[in-house]
Amino acid sequence: MIRIAIKDLRLFFKDKRSMLLAFAIPIALITLFSFAYGGAGKGNTETKISLLISDLDSTPASREAVKQFDSLKSLEIIPMALEDAEKSIKKGDESCVLVIHKGFSDSLLTGGELPLELKYDEAKGIETGLLQQSLIPTIAMMPFNLGDKKEILGNRMVKMAGVTNPQAQHAIRSQSDSLFNAISEGVAANPSNKKSNPASGFMGGDIKMTKLIKSTNDHQLGLLQAVAGTAVMMLLFSVVGIGMGLLEEKQEGTLKRLLYSPVNALHILFGKMISANVISILQLLVMFVFAGLVFGLDITSHIPGLLITIAATAFACSAFGVLLASFAKNRQQVQGLSTLIILVMSAVGGSMIPLFFMPAIMQKLAVISVNYWSIQGFYDIFWRNLSITSPAFLSRILVLVLIGGILNLMAVWMFKKNILKLT
Repeated sequence: MIRIAIKDLRLFFKDKRSMLLAFAIPIALITLFSFAYGGAGKGNTETKISLLISDLDSTPASREAVKQFDSLKSLEIIPMALEDAEKSIKKGDESCVLVIHKGFSDSLLTGGELPLELKYDEAKGIETGLLQQSLIPTIAMMPFNLGDKKEILGNRMVKMAGVTNPQAQHAIRSQSDSLFNAISEGVAANPSNKKSNPASGFMGGDIKMTKLIKSTNDHQLGLLQAVAGTAVMMLLFSVVGIGMGLLEEKQEGTLKRLLYSPVNALHILFGKMISANVISILQLLVMFVFAGLVFGLDITSHIPGLLITIAATAFACSAFGVLLASFAKNRQQVQGLSTLIILVMSAVGGSMIPLFFMPAIMQKLAVISVNYWSIQGFYDIFWRNLSITSPAFLSRILVLVLIGGILNLMAVWMFKKNILKLT
């Protein structure tokens, strides 16, 4: 019994693929998820969320408000014209914009509700919710941090009371002044009290939330993420299996017999590329048709864009599978290496982890993943309702085509260098 166990352990530790699956892949994923969720390192640095701000009031008070938002450690403030900000959100580059409307300074002085509006993409609702939570405390104290605290508190109390009689308003302001003075004296007499603002208990108003991009179907967003993210990730696994057909043919001697026939060696590789593309397109079509028939994903209204995105995604993913098979020496090497690469690409690219959870540097790294460009292309069609002539949509398709073209060229070079020599 002991000898059998020792024999199995020796075989396990000699098997590089088993070692890779047991140790290397879990360690790589733990590292990836730790960075993604901010668990890496012992420092106190925080992941900042970018926030576009459009100041339509353009007064000293509104500019001071922008400075207060900029002082928040969790936010990276990006001033931008409202029209440009809305375009950026509609293209999917940003999640939301905080609009400081005209009349902000007047509302601040009179104690009225601050005209602040957060326009956002519903597809990034979780990220927007985190932003809102960061903004509320600052907005709550803003009326008392940007002007005469006593006067603003009095005006605020009048607004809260809702009285219009001048005598009643005067009485409320007098009571408010007395209360403010009493609290101020109490704060001054108690140095251990950290509250330096007697008006700190009064809210400065809320933010108006406006969905700049929203769905007409409540479950379309989650469904789209599930279909697009899963489809691209599983397609990558599938095309690796297609590409490994090259290695099987080499090991079985089929490739050698083909080379002896009057067939150009590169035509063998091109044939694999064509079959990989056809199977990839069919696989994606089946997945989206299934989602449409069973879960109600609206594919009939987006057929041209869907077909273009599927074709570009299939081209890029199939090139990836053929490339792996072109430089690997055996099937086991392809299986182990492909599993690691695909899982990492899927996590970084948004198939497994929402991008806004990741640090800024990992969000930038997402652009190297096929998953990222494919998922964004599907979002452009189904969620943002961009036309197939939209520059934003075409740019993602172009990147997928470039990725596929570069990987195919590399596959041709590696095929000549490795597969043909080993045959």
